[in-house]
Amino acid sequence: GLGVSGEVKAELYKLLLYDVGSFFIRHRDTEKAAGMFATLVIGLPSTYSGGELVVKHQQQQVTLDLRCDDAAEIGFAAFYADCVHEILPVTDGYRLTLIYNLLRTDKKLPLPKPPDYRQEQTHVASLLQGWAKQVGTDSNNDQPEKLIYLLEHAYTSAELSFTRLKNADAAVADVLIAAAEQAQCDIHLALVSVEENGTADYASSGRWDDGEWEIGEIDERKETVSEWRRIDGEPSSLPTLPFSAEEFCPPSAFEGMETDDVEFHEATGNEGASFERSYSYAALVIWPKARYLAIINQADFRVTLPILADFCQRWAAEEGAPNAKLWHEAHTLAGYMLRDGLPKLIGSQSRYSRDTSAGMFLNYLYRLRDSALLNEFWSLIAVNGIYNKELGAALVQASDLLPWTDVVNWTESAINISAQTAQEAGADLLARLSMAKPAQAKDLSSSAHVLFKTLPGDSKRFPQLHPYEVSRISATVDLVVDVLASFSTIDAALAEDTFDYMLAWPATYDADKILLPAALALIETSSSRMLPVVKRLRDAVQRHLNRRVAEALAPPQDWQRDSQIACRCEDCKNLSNFLASATQSEWTLRAAEARRKHVDGSIRSHACDVNCVTTRRGSPYSLVCTKNQNSYQRRVEQRKQDIDSLARLAV
Repeated sequence: GLGVSGEVKAELYKLLLYDVGSFFIRHRDTEKAAGMFATLVIGLPSTYSGGELVVKHQQQQVTLDLRCDDAAEIGFAAFYADCVHEILPVTDGYRLTLIYNLLRTDKKLPLPKPPDYRQEQTHVASLLQGWAKQVGTDSNNDQPEKLIYLLEHAYTSAELSFTRLKNADAAVADVLIAAAEQAQCDIHLALVSVEENGTADYASSGRWDDGEWEIGEIDERKETVSEWRRIDGEPSSLPTLPFSAEEFCPPSAFEGMETDDVEFHEATGNEGASFERSYSYAALVIWPKARYLAIINQADFRVTLPILADFCQRWAAEEGAPNAKLWHEAHTLAGYMLRDGLPKLIGSQSRYSRDTSAGMFLNYLYRLRDSALLNEFWSLIAVNGIYNKELGAALVQASDLLPWTDVVNWTESAINISAQTAQEAGADLLARLSMAKPAQAKDLSSSAHVLFKTLPGDSKRFPQLHPYEVSRISATVDLVVDVLASFSTIDAALAEDTFDYMLAWPATYDADKILLPAALALIETSSSRMLPVVKRLRDAVQRHLNRRVAEALAPPQDWQRDSQIACRCEDCKNLSNFLASATQSEWTLRAAEARRKHVDGSIRSHACDVNCVTTRRGSPYSLVCTKNQNSYQRRVEQRKQDIDSLARLAV
């Protein structure tokens, strides 16, 4: 533990007994024998309080208690003779120790001395100061924001502590702790982990049970730093962070990491042979104190978000002074997040996402009244488009703190970019903005006209899209509600044209699936109930429902059922004949499973009024088909729904 190599002899010097009040004043041990370089203290089993051993060397001091709870154990300590030390007063009982002189027997070698790393500390501190300055001024991010020094010994999570570092690791930590303090850097102990998985190849024998296999391509690699430990032993709130090879000191240390565990999986079914392997090393991690928030920002956006929320909450608890330190910290962290993490959560990649992280982030900016970053957020939307409907409410709230003219321009730009494929998000934003600013809603006319030209229906409106992309564009109830409500406030004539367009494309704007629920939503909202276009929508839906209610409704008088079977195979022809029969209520098909499944599929796909049951008597089995009144029952249920809808529309 003293870092001394070669043969060392322990020579008994004294037995010391301390009673209550006894102590030993601060002193250094003199050389009591040739070759003595250190002292060894063994605490014999005894019951006492106090009597701690205090050892000092340069700027370091440790206090050691050699008492053991178990009488079968002993405590010991060894320190260089150059070190100043003392025994604190015994407050109760008796302290019994054996004192040994530690001697080096090889007289040709110089006597070991306690390490003096002050020169190294000064040099390292200078290097760290230069690096920290470069990191703070490097706009191109050429310098790593943190440095990772791998330790020699392996430590489990439970063992990971500055006080438990061994030998050279402890010496390196002492140097770096002092140097980091001089250079205004933070230093933490952590675990560096690499997890990989990918394909594997069998060895030439072709037998996986030989244990001979080769790692193929790496499909996925996860590199993280976690399990943070502070110098003072207090828990750290640092999140799991990524790392890069450029952050290692020296850079070659990353390449020298050895695998901890490799697991091979034999090929199964369509899955080929694969492997999983991991690496784990303890490391000292350093960064400039001034860059703490930039380090936090290296975590995933969703991981960093609660930290920003905590800043906001604590700032608000301090009565929200605009120039408070917490505000500036929140502003700085949010700026990093907006620059590095936010672009991954907006734009076309967010079209089908229901992730609310970006909206929550925008709400925190609003709570901070951070108009500068709100401006940047809106600017990002303007150049990337609005694809995620979840952002609408937060964007409109943020617009309260921004110039309305800028909001109008940003909205038009965003809708111009994304309206071809994300009509619903653009319509939601327009509806919210026009509701929030009804007196200024006409300023959004250009955005509304852009959105109108990209409404689903006529495929000729999307000449630049591939056919499969056009097929994915569909109308929704929310789209109709938002478009008619917002257009009515922005440009009433455009709202009328929009409704005419919807009526011209009934396959897209289905009366039952789209227009009816849209009409109900609009008339049940006080702000839109009396809009002229909503009255037209209600009238059109009422006419549709009244026509259907007026149709005769009676149960079938015989066993004939509608037949729309498209397949002309022999079994399906027999099925069609069965459906057309006015006297036959049941038909049995005795056939192999494939034929039975085919007929059953035809019945289901055409919604025939037939129940099917397979009877497992004899071979092959039989499919028993029995006619029912499902079509009539569906019409009865539809009649009830239509009457109920008419009543709601009449309110």
